[in-house]
Amino acid sequence: MHLDYFRSITVIMVIAVIACLALSAGCSKQGATAIEVQQHGAMRAVMRDGQTEARVGLVDVSSQGVIAVGALAGLEGEVTILDGKVWVARPDGDGVQISGPSASPSDQATLLTVASVARWDRVELTMEKSATGAELEALIEQTARDHGVDTTRPFPFVIDGVAERLEIHVINGFCPHATNPTSIDAEPWRWSTDKPRNARIVGFYAADAAGVLTHHGTAIHVHAIIEYDGRVLTGHIDGLTLKPGASLQLPAAG
Repeated sequence: MHLDYFRSITVIMVIAVIACLALSAGCSKQGATAIEVQQHGAMRAVMRDGQTEARVGLVDVSSQGVIAVGALAGLEGEVTILDGKVWVARPDGDGVQISGPSASPSDQATLLTVASVARWDRVELTMEKSATGAELEALIEQTARDHGVDTTRPFPFVIDGVAERLEIHVINGFCPHATNPTSIDAEPWRWSTDKPRNARIVGFYAADAAGVLTHHGTAIHVHAIIEYDGRVLTGHIDGLTLKPGASLQLPAAG
């Protein structure tokens, strides 16, 4: 046999291996868990441009298995839906009014990210220390990807754990992140704690979707559901530090 022959065979084998690896990667991505996410209203248009008209009725999206986060028409409050249970928070003087778990026929959302999840898988968030901000976002993305979720597409998630720091707000006619508060009379209702508290974190991860599904500077849009003074409290999360030991629920394959 000539040396050129062996060289040719070697080249062919290398090309075949590369092709197989590429095909395998493609198949793996195609086989990753993906779920349909519907978006009513775009973050930038609603929060910055003032397009806060009603777009979807909460009773129309509150079936079993539905998860959603968003804001009421006119930015009159926050909407959190988990497994079809609808929690609406409205500022009320110096306090907040919470309604739920059934949707009111009159409640309309101007901004709502919605998905329907038939079955969830629960996985542990591997954390050696408390996580916050971009570190927590990266942990969610990595855990989801390791679990077979297509993280290039938006996906819903739920975290059950202990927040050692939690800051939430309930919107009150304007976006506190996008509007100069000195030009507005109404203030959002705010609540925060730096004492450990059990919390459910309900939201969506969406890479490269700032201005549509998420605020600028973040890949997640998340609300909290907690028990406070014997009642349910919910709102948009402004700050969160999560302690180790939390679990992450992700859409199950199939």
